[in-house]
Amino acid sequence: MGNLIKFILRFRGFILFLILEGIAVTLLSYNSHYQQTQIFGALQAVQSSCYEFAGKVTAYLALKDENELLLRENAKLRNMLDYYQSIENAPGAARVSSVEGKLFSYTPARVVSGTTNRQNNYFVLNVGEWQNVFPEMGVATDNGVVGIVVNTSAHYATVMSLLNRSFKISARIRRSGYLGTLMWDGRSYREAILAEVPQHVMVEVGDTVETSGYSAMFPEGIPIGTITSYEIKKGNFHEIRVQLDVDFKKLRHVNVIKFMHTAEFKELEQALPAHQNTQQHNE
Repeated sequence: MGNLIKFILRFRGFILFLILEGIAVTLLSYNSHYQQTQIFGALQAVQSSCYEFAGKVTAYLALKDENELLLRENAKLRNMLDYYQSIENAPGAARVSSVEGKLFSYTPARVVSGTTNRQNNYFVLNVGEWQNVFPEMGVATDNGVVGIVVNTSAHYATVMSLLNRSFKISARIRRSGYLGTLMWDGRSYREAILAEVPQHVMVEVGDTVETSGYSAMFPEGIPIGTITSYEIKKGNFHEIRVQLDVDFKKLRHVNVIKFMHTAEFKELEQALPAHQNTQQHNE
């Protein structure tokens, strides 16, 4: 109470001015129709501006919910697209089952932490075993491949980023279909290397590099990046530099990819003789 009295005494002149100004405006508005109209118009303008500002603030605060909704809808559409593509290419008997006909399912997730400036980078997602996310599942965005799940808890998953020296996947040049191994050399967060492409293969700057589908983690055709340069290394192979489509420093929302026939796929791989089991892509 004492502070309030001190405040009033300190600014008594300004407070008195505001009171007198308010009385003057009120008297003026009562005695003049024109002034009433002007004051009402000004108040309406201020009120409209306040409503507009409040609407923008509300819309901004709702963006998170809108993004989550869009991610769920996007994952739903991906699941439907994968199913219809699979039954289109499957025998007639497989068309009967919507479960057996589906090869991959997609779970939307948000990146909650991660690194891009180390030689072995990882990031953490806000989904885990409760959302049916487990190790050895691929992770991608609409723009391309971003990593592989390596560890999970009930509500979170750790992902080995493509920006990791241990990360390797099978990839192909879209135009020619030739395969290679995609890896990261630790130099730039925007570039990777496509190795083991034979020397006789025609390579052009601007060619698109994508997943080959030769694994249980990524469907074929997911974009990875664009060829920016190439040279002959190790005698008979190209070493191709690929500009990544994904900007990992802006990575926020992803999809975790589940292969529906993982158990069957692994069983067949394990049945191969040791010298033929070529699990060389760490996928």
